[in-house]
Amino acid sequence: MTLPHLDARIITEPGEIARLWRSLPETHVCSPAQTVDWFSLWQSNVNQDCLVACLYAGELPIFVLPLEINRSGPCRIAAYPGGPHANCNFPVLSPAHPIRHDDLTRLLDALHRARPDVDVVTLERQLPVLDGYTNPLLQLASRENANVSLGITLDRNFQTVLERHNPKRKKKKHRNSISKLEEAGGYRVVTAATSKETDAMLDSYLANKAEKFAKAGIRNTFAPREIQLFFRQLFARHAETANPLFQLKALEVGGQYRAVLGKSRAKSLTFIDFIGIAEDELSNASPGEFLFFEDIKDSCETNLSIYSFGVGDEPYKRSWCDLETMTYDTQISLTAKGKVYSGYLDMRGHLVRHIKKNDRLWTAVKKLRTRLLGRT
Repeated sequence: MTLPHLDARIITEPGEIARLWRSLPETHVCSPAQTVDWFSLWQSNVNQDCLVACLYAGELPIFVLPLEINRSGPCRIAAYPGGPHANCNFPVLSPAHPIRHDDLTRLLDALHRARPDVDVVTLERQLPVLDGYTNPLLQLASRENANVSLGITLDRNFQTVLERHNPKRKKKKHRNSISKLEEAGGYRVVTAATSKETDAMLDSYLANKAEKFAKAGIRNTFAPREIQLFFRQLFARHAETANPLFQLKALEVGGQYRAVLGKSRAKSLTFIDFIGIAEDELSNASPGEFLFFEDIKDSCETNLSIYSFGVGDEPYKRSWCDLETMTYDTQISLTAKGKVYSGYLDMRGHLVRHIKKNDRLWTAVKKLRTRLLGRT
């Protein structure tokens, strides 16, 4: 079978980008951080220097790669819009059209012509497969990211999910949490349905996260005002829709949010993007674990097939998951300067992978970071 020739186009004009997003068929596959709302709100709030690299079959866009341009030291970097907030990335893809290595090379050549100031393209934390379709970008120079993505096969049956790992312990802990929450005046699990509710939940999340990051000596990536505005608009935009791609959920006790969950959705997967837990008198009720239990149970009653905890390896994720997916970084140098910078990124990536795969070493690094940068 002769594959059709694909035209490479770099789109930078806002009106043309808007028309492109409107023209995409619903059958196209992508991760939540590569959707129109994520892209447009990131561009309007955080970084105006965004573009879209596309492959067309005739007038049909069959591959769409949204990018933002940032400076890192002496280099300009093209990356997925969202920085560290864009997890489990996957480009916009038409399931009916295969993308070849030569097509991607032609697209990168077009990017270099359109933006000769860009030194390197670095696409991090990418899924190899989404909804059964392979990520064509992994045909290019790629390496394993230091972080895996952990998830749960839902099977539309919560009892099946529960039975995989210590069901008696989970049920007992959940009953204990219910008892403590009822003693505190009762609880409810709330899904944000208005912009007022999304703002209130984000206020709680951002305050709890700032405190936690400070104690751990971790840079707070949610601190910039423009990042907070981006998330407020993103979740508010979807709060009143029938099938929200971005959603906030919270455990409320005594009129206060004790845990807040940020979620996103692809066609058959739901992703946990973040969770914030209040450190207060109800911490011993394990509000975060309680909220996960309830949300996983609710998700089993939908048509979703996978509940993904997103990027990062934590004990609470391991206590549920039966799926472990490697994520990948794709890196392409466009200039001589970019080639040097790529070498640095390769060395740094190798070091981080080595540290995170060694449990004792990673624990020691986290303790040292807390002592040096956090509050003890």
